[in-house]
Amino acid sequence: MLDHPASSASFLSALGFGGRAPSLPLIFQVGDRIAEAAADPSAIPLGTTTQRIAVLGSVTIDYLSRAVACSVLQEGVFPVLYQAPFGSYVQEVLDPGSALFGFGPELVVIAPHWRDMIAQLPIGSPAADVDAALASKVGLLRNMWGRLSEKGAKIVQHVLVAPSQRYRGVAERLAPASPSNQVRRLNEMLLEAGRGLVTWVDMEALAHEIGSRRFSPAKFYYAAKLDHDQRWLPDYLLLFRAAWRSANARAKKVLVLDLDNTLWGGVIDDDGVEGITLGPASPAGEAFEDWQRYIQGLGERGAILAVCSKNDKAIAETGFEHPNSVLRRSDFSAFECSWNDKAGGLRRIASDLNVGIDSFVFCDDNPAECDLVQREFPEIAVVCLGTDPAAFVDLFDAGHWLDADHYTQEDLGRSAAYTARAAALAEQAGATDIGGYLAGLGMKGSLTRPREADIVRIAQLELKTNQFNATTRRYGEAAIRAFLAREDAVVLAFRLVDRFGDHGLTSTLVAFHEGDAMRIDSWLMSCRIFSRSAEQFILRGLIGIAAEKGAKRLLGEYLATPKNDVVAGLYPGLGFSPADGPFFVREIGSGVDDLVTYVADAV
Repeated sequence: MLDHPASSASFLSALGFGGRAPSLPLIFQVGDRIAEAAADPSAIPLGTTTQRIAVLGSVTIDYLSRAVACSVLQEGVFPVLYQAPFGSYVQEVLDPGSALFGFGPELVVIAPHWRDMIAQLPIGSPAADVDAALASKVGLLRNMWGRLSEKGAKIVQHVLVAPSQRYRGVAERLAPASPSNQVRRLNEMLLEAGRGLVTWVDMEALAHEIGSRRFSPAKFYYAAKLDHDQRWLPDYLLLFRAAWRSANARAKKVLVLDLDNTLWGGVIDDDGVEGITLGPASPAGEAFEDWQRYIQGLGERGAILAVCSKNDKAIAETGFEHPNSVLRRSDFSAFECSWNDKAGGLRRIASDLNVGIDSFVFCDDNPAECDLVQREFPEIAVVCLGTDPAAFVDLFDAGHWLDADHYTQEDLGRSAAYTARAAALAEQAGATDIGGYLAGLGMKGSLTRPREADIVRIAQLELKTNQFNATTRRYGEAAIRAFLAREDAVVLAFRLVDRFGDHGLTSTLVAFHEGDAMRIDSWLMSCRIFSRSAEQFILRGLIGIAAEKGAKRLLGEYLATPKNDVVAGLYPGLGFSPADGPFFVREIGSGVDDLVTYVADAV
């Protein structure tokens, strides 16, 4: 089980990383030292979090293993690596007795190469023939993913990089069977097939940014079967770290921003709203406006936006009334403005949003403030923007801090949902009667069997939810579909709306009918609807379903992790009594009168 690590800064420093940027020589040096330490478990300090990682590929992967090791170490976890023999990655996965499965990986990195994946077709072949030929490649990888997933391994795979050969120029772009078009089409098919199961490292985008011929000169492939020039490994680390965070439920999701010289030029407390630099009247003002537009786009795509600034709050808020301000005060789910230190402000934002502070990305133009936050919270990603607003977008984008594999409807509405939550909490702060407050929210919920369109969101919640998660079992899309096909399984999806907004699909439950009992195997809920009596509403529904199936009691299970202590009292609070081991029991015959809920059935 991979848990959030205790601080291992001294260990990282001893290995040579410290706070230094990872140059190519340092990547190789640290990678070798990690391998040496992994060979002698006593060399790993007691309490250091580890993860067993296998690296597989159709090319030489020695260099890649070092980069993977360094990336994971930067995230505060010690990697214990297995490297598959050259070119044997398919056999390793398909053979249940292989050394790979003897190693028992918790995460598998797959690095295929375009030469092994495209079909040898006449250049005039139509698109239908190309798709048919590529389908077998997709089927092979889908089979491999299934085998790895069955063993409990998370999967991270490289997006294929298309070859740089142009042949006869633009004509090649119009031929579905051209190697470059085959790779593009195969990437589309693989991304769709791996939705919810595979986390992707977008090597294609990296090659595009660098230039395909510079990124992958043919001489490296012919000389050593390398798929790209190793000097780009420092860039790869940023990409891989983003994929690793996503695969391990540590994705960043909150973007916290300073104000002065970060969202606009100048100091609003001194210059006033009319004196700040923002808009097309100057190059800097236009750059700040585009930076705000980029931030707005992140919010529309599911990033939670917050402000943490040393300012007078009332004056600071006037900055969003500037005629050229793209962002509005209402775009921010948390707004922490005071003259106190920013470390305290960040803690309050985490508390207000009910999220882990390790999910934060903090942006500021002031190096001193950035250094303070980084020293106080090593788990926060800190982006020091500097003084040139024209560089802000590229500087932030290059970190891949908020990368995601796909969007769900809940992602696209997340920012609005957290803003609605903030409004509800502001109202709660002035309430004296919690029951009256909850009743006044006008909450309406629905508890249903998931639709096909819900499965991606359910798998996303299963992967990412850490706090309200009774067992922290992680089920992907394939597992959810398998449960839905079983007569003994119950899968439920809960949605909630209130007078402040639509919170979407925010809770899921998986249970199994076993003898005279209905056992709750997985129950999780988004942090934005904690403590609203949704738990009682969901349990009422489950009791009704269990009774229909002839169950006489419910079994709930709580498995403690470093992050889910918020639900340590979940089952006792819902009328369950302690049973054997981690289980709690509630007799169904006891009814539901004790389960008071302020959530009404949605019409």
